[in-house]
Amino acid sequence: MKENESAITDELIVRYLAGEASPEEAMAVQDALTDLKFQSRFAALQSTWAATHPGKTTHQVYAAEAWLAIEDRLTRRPLQKVKTSPEEKKSRALRFSHRAFRIAASLLLLAIAGVVLYNMLTSPDEALTYVTTQGKVQHVDLPDQSVATVFRNSKLSYAADFNSHHREVSLLEGEVFFNVTHDRKHPFIIHTAVADIKVIGTAFNVTLNGDAVEVSVKEGKVQVYTKTDSTFLEAGVTGVAQKAGLIQTQDSVNSNAWGYATHRFVFKDTPLREVIRDLEKAYPYTINVSDQAINNCRLTATFENDSAENLLNLMAESLNLSVTSSGGVYTLEGEGCP
Repeated sequence: MKENESAITDELIVRYLAGEASPEEAMAVQDALTDLKFQSRFAALQSTWAATHPGKTTHQVYAAEAWLAIEDRLTRRPLQKVKTSPEEKKSRALRFSHRAFRIAASLLLLAIAGVVLYNMLTSPDEALTYVTTQGKVQHVDLPDQSVATVFRNSKLSYAADFNSHHREVSLLEGEVFFNVTHDRKHPFIIHTAVADIKVIGTAFNVTLNGDAVEVSVKEGKVQVYTKTDSTFLEAGVTGVAQKAGLIQTQDSVNSNAWGYATHRFVFKDTPLREVIRDLEKAYPYTINVSDQAINNCRLTATFENDSAENLLNLMAESLNLSVTSSGGVYTLEGEGCP
């Protein structure tokens, strides 16, 4: 970087962005923008300034206006006659031409940086639809007739122009069960921070948990891929992709884990502690036991589209237990199992 460019402080750049720099200072900043290292430094400060001043726009000082301001100041000073040789006049004209070219190049670079920064700061938010859940599960009917059941405390986004030809969504956090309309020509793609999932038409559950994403397939086939790995998952298979890029699979699924979306539960000689875990996930209730030995009891039953109260009563009846409730808290009472 040239000496006059390195002398430009961050404070001067901020004054320039705020429109508070003098014409001479503005010219110095624009002149320095011909240096690639200074461009990076300027872009970083411009991004920070724009983020902290959302209601303001960066001030642009154009070369012609700056020159007029400087010229106006000079014309107010007493004129002194100075003899100038033809060689000196030619040299000055050449320096002025080079300076004008550098200023024009700087303005072009600044305009390009401004457009890029504007798109980065405004376009994404304006072009996306967000679905954010807290204490309730939310069903989202997408324009292609696919359905996304967004679990509690989760966040999903998709483009405002999402349609049957452009089917892409992003899981930003939490868990979603997808029931995707079949379309072989237009794959449905889910983006996450860990891996991407591509399907043609199927039903599956996706859970984003820190540096891992878990995909459990209910029906159809799903492709999971990272920057370094890719695999296909079929119905009844679970895949876990790690941040490092590796994908591990297992030939089993816990279909009750997505009961929050399907309202169907199938238990086969399942310990009651696991039954309670799955039911508490699907329903916004707390289920307690009066004796920890009750957790050892095993349940074999199928429930579909039952209310929590009816489901617990049926379960208690089959295990010779009783149920009490108070303020959204259910308690199973009775003798436990060894």
